[in-house]
Amino acid sequence: MSRASLPGEMSPEAFWHSGFKGALLDLDGTLFRGRAVIEGAPEFVRTLRSRGIQPIFFTNNSSRTPVQVAAFLRDLGIGAHSEEVATSAQAAAFLIRQRTSAACQGEPPMVAFVGGPGLEEALRDEGLEPRRARADELRAEWVNRAAAVAVGLAPDACYGDLALLARVAHRVGWMVLTNPDRRLPVEDGFMPGNGALGAFVQTASSAEVFVTGKPDPSFVDYALHRFHLRRDEVVIVGDNVETDVAAGRAAGLATVWVRSGLEGELDPAHSPEWTVDSVASLLPHP
Repeated sequence: MSRASLPGEMSPEAFWHSGFKGALLDLDGTLFRGRAVIEGAPEFVRTLRSRGIQPIFFTNNSSRTPVQVAAFLRDLGIGAHSEEVATSAQAAAFLIRQRTSAACQGEPPMVAFVGGPGLEEALRDEGLEPRRARADELRAEWVNRAAAVAVGLAPDACYGDLALLARVAHRVGWMVLTNPDRRLPVEDGFMPGNGALGAFVQTASSAEVFVTGKPDPSFVDYALHRFHLRRDEVVIVGDNVETDVAAGRAAGLATVWVRSGLEGELDPAHSPEWTVDSVASLLPHP
């Protein structure tokens, strides 16, 4: 797709006069790349605050805790607070609590999971009891009592760990996947992503899968509920049309695609309303 046929360029004036009260901000590729801050990102977040727009740091990364995400952003010079972070792990925990609260009265519902500290903390913060699936506990008594399954990215997960999750998922009939990414890009190719782990568990269990990360609009719904915002008050800004823009469009939000992250995405399957080179392009003129 040529530059001339890309979605409409958004002027800073149009952005700041759109009446937004909240901005869902993708992180990698939108505010930073790797450990390098994208030009204009700190100023963009500061300007959101000064204009009364709540920045929401909106990430599919379920491994990091909100405190870790906010600390990483601050190290890059981007002002962020942990309570402004919304992760796919938090959305997963919220969904699991909703689906299990009625069935497990008197004690916290037990959730078998694989994933990082971000998912474990999110489950615990929702009043759930996380139990890391481990191969040597495949036949443990608690496996028969677990009320739910959550799958987050777990590079250390082994066959037995996933087998335990499959047994629970088969029994309860459903499972939650924090994001559907099949592959993770690395310098020399790719590694299997969270979606690949989930596919293993789902294939073995035939369980119904609920995805809480982008592009699923339920992640947007979670953020709107948590921050008490309406759809017409929120814009999503991200570099990935297949996740960020697709989630925003599916949820009925205004969408801004920034070309500062993923390369080669010149023919978006889910066309955004507006496109800009980077968040620096949205900074108001002095």
